[in-house]
Amino acid sequence: MAEETPQKKEYLNSQGKKLGCWYKNFDGKFNKLAEIRDLIPKFKDFYYSKKLEDPNWSSVKLIDSFNAIITPQRFFPTSDMYNRWRKHWDDDIAQKTLGMKLSKIDEKIIVTRNERNELLVPNENQLEQGAKTLAGELMNDAMNILKNDQVKEELYDDEIIVKRRHYVLNVFNFVMRAVHTKQALAIKSQTEHRETTGFLMDIVRRSTAGKITPEEMVLLKQSFGRTNEQLLGQHT
Repeated sequence: MAEETPQKKEYLNSQGKKLGCWYKNFDGKFNKLAEIRDLIPKFKDFYYSKKLEDPNWSSVKLIDSFNAIITPQRFFPTSDMYNRWRKHWDDDIAQKTLGMKLSKIDEKIIVTRNERNELLVPNENQLEQGAKTLAGELMNDAMNILKNDQVKEELYDDEIIVKRRHYVLNVFNFVMRAVHTKQALAIKSQTEHRETTGFLMDIVRRSTAGKITPEEMVLLKQSFGRTNEQLLGQHT
C-alpha cells in the first residue's frame, strides 16, 4: 500500500479566504499590532538590508528568516499591515538603489537681498503676504503629518504619535490666533473710525451753530488735512 503524502494545513484570513503564502512554524494566527510594535523597527532594518543586497527576496523568505533570528518571539503581521510597510519601504529602497538624492530647497517667501547682495527692507504688505504664505505652508505640513500618521500609525510608538499630534495642534492654534487677532484689530479699527467720525461730525454741527472753540477748530482743520492727504495718496 502506497504511503500517503501529508497535506499542508490550510489557513484562512479574516474574510474566510485561503492564505496565499506559507510561513514556517505558523499556527494560523496573525499578530496584533500591539504584540509586535517593538519588533517593527528591527524588521524594517532587516528588510532594508536584505532587499538592498538582493531585491528578489520574497515576503515568505523575509518573514521566515526574521523569525529565525528573533526566536522564541514570533513575527507574523497581517497582510494589510505588511503591505502598507512595503509600499513605503520599497519606494525608499528604490531611491537608495538608484542613488537618488533630494536637491536642496531654497525657496524665499520674501526677498531680502538684491542682485548685488545688498539687504532689502520688506514693506508691511510684503511681510503680511509672507506671513500668510508661511501659515498656509505650515497648515499643509501639519495636514500631511496628520494624514501620514493615520496611514502609517503602526510605524510609530505612542510617544512619537503624541508629539506629532501636539505639533499639528500647535500649528492650528497659531494660525487661528493670527486670524482672530487680525479680525479683532479690524473690529477695533472700525469702532475707532466710527467714534472719530461721530466726534468730528459733532464739531462740524457745533461750528455751524457758532459754538466751536478755537482749539476744536484747529483739531477740525488738522483732521480734514489728514483726510485730504490720504485721498491724494490713494490716487497717486
